[in-house]
Amino acid sequence: MLVRCMLVALLAMVVSSARADPVAEFYAKRLVTIVAGTATGGTYDLYARTIARHIGKYIPGSPKVVVQNVPGAGGYLGAMRVLEVGPHDGTIVGALGSSALPFQPLLDPASPKFDALHINWLGAVAGYNVLMLVRSDVPVYSVDDLRKRETVMATIAAGQFNSVVVAAANAALGTRIKGVRGHKSMNAAMLALESGEVEGYPTAPVDALKRLYSKQLAEGAFRLLLQFGPSPSKDFPNVPYAPDLAKTAADRSLLEVAQGPLGIGYAYMLGPGVPQDRAAALRAAFEATLRDQDFLAEANKQVLTVAPISGQDIRSRLLKAYETPPAILAPIREAFGK
Repeated sequence: MLVRCMLVALLAMVVSSARADPVAEFYAKRLVTIVAGTATGGTYDLYARTIARHIGKYIPGSPKVVVQNVPGAGGYLGAMRVLEVGPHDGTIVGALGSSALPFQPLLDPASPKFDALHINWLGAVAGYNVLMLVRSDVPVYSVDDLRKRETVMATIAAGQFNSVVVAAANAALGTRIKGVRGHKSMNAAMLALESGEVEGYPTAPVDALKRLYSKQLAEGAFRLLLQFGPSPSKDFPNVPYAPDLAKTAADRSLLEVAQGPLGIGYAYMLGPGVPQDRAAALRAAFEATLRDQDFLAEANKQVLTVAPISGQDIRSRLLKAYETPPAILAPIREAFGK
């Protein structure tokens, strides 16, 4: 009888303790939404949906987690859904729809308001590398050839990441790349490349190439000329790393700012005013998810790299970029104005 009473008392203490956790009590009654600032089917969306399938078990209260796509304006609409619309109670997590978005106020003073330096960053799943490539029948075999011959490459719009990379390469490396705008996505740009409408594409993500164009890569349909990223890709060690080709410190700085979005990669954030205890719980859940073996296995199956970046590291990278002297940024800012 005494033992039974002790067990009942212990159980009551455990239940009472669980109920005393305000974070668990809050989330147990609610739905958590990951707002992805991009359309379905792309890499940003794949990451968000894979995270959503696993993060719930690490959030106190084990809430259900869903993904809502809010594409448009280069990820801006999705970001504003998180940062301005809310609610700012910890039930909305933002999956940044474009890693270039936090850099736009730096590169284009006329860009929409986006205070990247004061965002509550959860962290990022990974940074990523991109490859500048041409079709194999194009008579361009090296960066030196890009300097000698005007090469037509598909881009999306003035100021978008691929246009910024083209402007930076032309200014810092002396290439003669002509960007043709109006392609809505990488898929549209690659279709234009394969059809002969353009000769190349400047910013093909490594994972996307491996996932969607592995056959073409194996058959040599593309010639890889340059790579950009936080560091040289281990998958393509023989492709020149753009910053290493810069002849001056100013040119290297220009290339590093241009490729800055790749260093923050697939980043996640919270809106302002989220209570600190819930923000801490979400950050811990995000970090735990990126270590979860089931999540890692699913990501690997989808050819999604997982190399976590802390929220503090994201902020440090942004602070460094925003300290770049205006004179160095001039060629990129010009790309926004054309």
